[in-house]
Amino acid sequence: MISRTISRASGLVMLTLAIVIAGVGLARLPAAAQPAHAGPAIHPSVEACPRATKPGVATCLALRRTDVPAKKGLVADGPAGYGPEALQSAYSLPSRDQGSGQTIAVVDAYDDATAEADLATYRSQFGLPACTSASGCFRKVDQRGGTDYPQADTGWSQEISLDLDMVSAACPNCSILLVEADDPELESLGLAVDEAVALGAKYVSNSYGAPEDPSETSVDPHFNHPGVAVTASTGDSGFGTSYPAASPYVTAVGGTSLVVDSGPRTYRETAWSGAGSGCSIVEPKPAWQTDTGCPRRSAADVSAVADPNTGVAVYTSTLGGWTVFGGTSASAPLIAATYALAGPPVAGTTPTSYLYETAAVDQTSFYDVTSGANGSCTVVYECVAGTGYDGPTGIGTPRSEYAFKHHPHGQITGTVTDASGVPLAGADVTVAAAVAHTNADGHYSLNVPVGSFQVTATKYPYQPLTATVAVPEGTVTQDFSLTLRPKATISGVVSDGSGHGWPLYAKVTASDGTVAFTDPSTGRYQMLLPQEGDYTLTIGAVSAGYSLREEKVTLGNSDLTRDSRLTVEVGCAAPGYQAKYAGTTQAFSGKAAPTGWTVTNLNPGLPGYAHQPGWQFTNPGQRPNRTGGTGNYAIVDSDRSGPAHVQDTLLTGPTTDLTSSAAPAVQFATELVPAVNSTATVELSTDAGQTWTTIWRRAGMSAASGVQIVPVPQAAHQKAVRVRFHYLGSWSQWWGVDDVFLGNRICTAPAGGLLVGQVTGPSGGINGATVGSVTKPEQYTATMSTPDDPNVGDGFYQLFTTATGAQKIAATATGHPAVTMTTTVAVDRTTRLDFTLK
Repeated sequence: MISRTISRASGLVMLTLAIVIAGVGLARLPAAAQPAHAGPAIHPSVEACPRATKPGVATCLALRRTDVPAKKGLVADGPAGYGPEALQSAYSLPSRDQGSGQTIAVVDAYDDATAEADLATYRSQFGLPACTSASGCFRKVDQRGGTDYPQADTGWSQEISLDLDMVSAACPNCSILLVEADDPELESLGLAVDEAVALGAKYVSNSYGAPEDPSETSVDPHFNHPGVAVTASTGDSGFGTSYPAASPYVTAVGGTSLVVDSGPRTYRETAWSGAGSGCSIVEPKPAWQTDTGCPRRSAADVSAVADPNTGVAVYTSTLGGWTVFGGTSASAPLIAATYALAGPPVAGTTPTSYLYETAAVDQTSFYDVTSGANGSCTVVYECVAGTGYDGPTGIGTPRSEYAFKHHPHGQITGTVTDASGVPLAGADVTVAAAVAHTNADGHYSLNVPVGSFQVTATKYPYQPLTATVAVPEGTVTQDFSLTLRPKATISGVVSDGSGHGWPLYAKVTASDGTVAFTDPSTGRYQMLLPQEGDYTLTIGAVSAGYSLREEKVTLGNSDLTRDSRLTVEVGCAAPGYQAKYAGTTQAFSGKAAPTGWTVTNLNPGLPGYAHQPGWQFTNPGQRPNRTGGTGNYAIVDSDRSGPAHVQDTLLTGPTTDLTSSAAPAVQFATELVPAVNSTATVELSTDAGQTWTTIWRRAGMSAASGVQIVPVPQAAHQKAVRVRFHYLGSWSQWWGVDDVFLGNRICTAPAGGLLVGQVTGPSGGINGATVGSVTKPEQYTATMSTPDDPNVGDGFYQLFTTATGAQKIAATATGHPAVTMTTTVAVDRTTRLDFTLK
C-alpha cells in the first residue's frame, strides 16, 4: 500500500500544497518533528518528467513551481529563487577560491540542445566566470563519449538545466561534463556514469530515481567507482526508498526546506516533506553507516535545499527562461559540487565514508537538521528529523567543504576487561560519535582521523572509563579495565489515579532494561539498579485502559522510594470505569448532507484541475464501511476521482450549545487511508465558525481507523460550538467518517471493588477460566497467562464488580467442577481471591 500510494500520488501532478502540509506537524510524532517556526509559504509545483511506469526506468526528480512566470534573458532585478551567492552563504562554501581544475559530471537522459546557451545565461546573470565548450570548461557527450546525442526531451531538458546551474552555483571554478544517456533506462544511465568516470570526472551527479527492485543489484557495478564521489537524489515522494540512492556505492542526497532566518547562520533548515528516505529492500549496509534501526542501506547520507517552496533560480529555454525549481534534483548536484570544492577523493576509497568519519569526531562539521518529517514510519528516525543521523536529511547539510575530503587516519586498538582481567564482550568504545564494539575476546579497533581524542569505554553495569589518546598515522593501543557500579533499590506503589485509587498490577521498566512487576493486590514493586545513575521508569498497567507514565529518577548511593499513579485513557476501557455521554451523534444515514451539515469544496484555481466532488454521502466507490460505524457514512474519495482532480473539501456540522458541558469531546468513527500528498484534519470553532483551530490531524502516510476520541476543554460552557472535517489531496486515497458525537463525555467510576487472583487446577494455572459475581452474573472476566511476570503464573484474573460487601464469587472452567467462594468486596479496594479447581 505504501509504495503504491507514494508512486501514484506523486506520479502525475504533485501538489506542493498538499505535500508540505503532509510533512509538518504529523500526529503522534515526537516534539523534535514539530517545526520551531512557521514553515515556508506554499506554492503549487509539478514534476518536470512524467513518472516512469516500467521497472528499471528512472524518472528525473526536478519539481517546477507553476506560479512563477518565465522571464527570458538577463533580468535587471534578479530572478526569483535562491542564486549562487545565497547557496554559497547558506552552506559556507569556499566557492570563489576553490574548485579550479576539477571536473564535475552531470548524468541525465536524452538531449538538451540549448544546455550550453542556457548555462551561459545563468552564469552571466550571477556574474560567474564563463564556462563554454570553446574554452574547454563545458563539454557535452553521449553515453559513449561521442557527439551522437540522443533525442531531445522537454522534461529531461529542464532537469539538465537545473543540474548544470546548481553545479555552477556551488563550484563556479569547476569544469562541467554533461553525459546524456540514450534513454532513462537504469542500464543506460549506468553506462553514462561509467563513461563520465572514464573521461576523468571525479564527481558525478545523478538527479533521477526509480522504485527499488531486487534486480537493481545488477546495476550497482555502474556506480561502484572507488575514488570517485557519485551522488544520487533520494526522491521527491516522501518516505520511501529509490534507486540509485539506495546503492551503497553512492552518496544519497536528501532534501531540506531552507528559509532566511534572523539567527547567526542567517538561514534555517527543516526536513523537506517530499524528500525520500528509508531502509533499502535489498542493498547491504555499508561499513561506514552505523544507524541501528535499518539492517540494510539507509538513505539519506547528507542533504541540501530541495523544497520547491524555498527553491532555486534556474534558466531553461524549454520553459521560456527563468523559473524556480526544487526537488532532490537540486540537492544532488549541490553536494557533488561540494565534493569538488574539497578536492579529489583518495584512490580506492569511498567518498561517502568521509562524511560519516568526520561527523563522528567533529559534530560541528555539518548543520544538523533537527525538525521536519517526510511521512510516517515504524523506525521514527527514518522519516522524522532529529539530533544526529536521520533519514530525510542524513548527517545534515554542509557546513563548508571540510567533511567532504579525506583526512589522514589512524587506528586505536585494545582490550576491555573487568577488574579481574576477564574480557568484556559487547563493550562500547567511543570517540565522540564514533563507536566500536568489543568482540568475544574483549578486543576493539577504531579508525579515527589523526589527532588527540577522549576515548571512553562503557558497558552496563560497569562504570565508564575515559582516557586521552594521541592518534598518529598508524596504530596506537589503549586498554581499559572497568569496575562494576554498586547497586541500590528503587521501590514504590503503583495505583489508580482517576477515581478508584486502588493498587494496580503494573509493569515497571527502567531505561536500562531492568523490569519489575507490582504485586497485583498491593501494587508494590522493587528493582535493583546501579547507583549514581539517571533513569526513566516507564510504568504501564497490565490491564488495558490506562495511560503509560514515565517517571525520571536519579539514584544516588542509597535506596529510593517512588510511587506512581496511572490515569485512565479517554476511551474509559480500564476496569471499573465507563463512559457517560450527553450530546448529539450524527450517523450520516441519508444520501445527502444531513440537516445543519454543509459541504464546501474550495477551489485552489489550478488550471486543468477540477475541485469537485469533495465530501459525498452516496459512497460512489461502493467501499465497505470500515470506520467502526455501520450503514451509510460520509466519504471523500480522492482515489475514485482520479487524476486532474484536487480536493480541498470541508464537512461542517451545525452550531451546538455546550453551555451545560463541563467536559466536552468530539468522537467519530473513521477510516483514513493515507497518501503522501494528503492531509486530514478535524477543526473546532467556539464562535459559530468565525475562527477555527485544529484538534486532530493525520498527514502524509499517517493512517487512522476506528473510533477517535478528542477531548475539547476549550469548548466547555461555550454556546456556539461547531466541528468540521477538512481533507486535502490530489488523486490520493480516501477518508470515511461516521457517528460524529459532540457533547459532554466523561469517564465515570461507579462504586465497586477490584478482585484479583489465580485459578489453578491439578496441573497448574488454568487460562480461559471464567470468574464472576454470583449476585451480578453479567460481571465476569476470563483468566489469562502472564508470561513476562515470573511471580504470577497462568490463570490470573482481574474482576471489577459493583456487588460490594460479603459476596459469592464463582470460578468455572471446562473439565472442572465449579467452585464458589465468599469474600468481602470493598469499595475502591483491591481484594485477593484465589481458586483451586479439581
